[in-house]
Amino acid sequence: MKFVFSFVVLLFNLTSDCTTMTDLRKQFHTIKTQEDLKEFINATKDSKCPKVTPYIASCTMKKAEYTIWPFKKLAYFNEGKKALELYIEQNPKDIEARYVRFLVQRNTPTFLGYTTRIAGDKKFINDHISTANLPEEYKSTILINVNTISPNK
Repeated sequence: MKFVFSFVVLLFNLTSDCTTMTDLRKQFHTIKTQEDLKEFINATKDSKCPKVTPYIASCTMKKAEYTIWPFKKLAYFNEGKKALELYIEQNPKDIEARYVRFLVQRNTPTFLGYTTRIAGDKKFINDHISTANLPEEYKSTILINVNTISPNK
């Protein structure tokens, strides 16, 4: 698995456009460990593809899970949140960004106050998924996750 991930990382870094998004989307959904997270962030942070931004922002927030210092946890979370919200503000019809925010918000503790857009993003995704310029397989993944995912899982 590590070899495959490294190959995807190398392939992604060699491309300056968005042609590797299919691989990136798959890899995003397989991040299970801190090492996977670090590799994903390192592989994508210099990408020239703007569609990578929501994924990097989400991963920045996820870094909070792997630190014990409360202030550092909050700093990672806020850094990622700011980047994700800015991207969505600039690209409000980007269904993929709204999907990533949905995933983040469904798994964010309520006390952080970042759960207010779950219903709106879910409705937006369900209303616009059929016309989204995404691979059919990824549309299916999005719909399954949006309509069956449990909070805090």
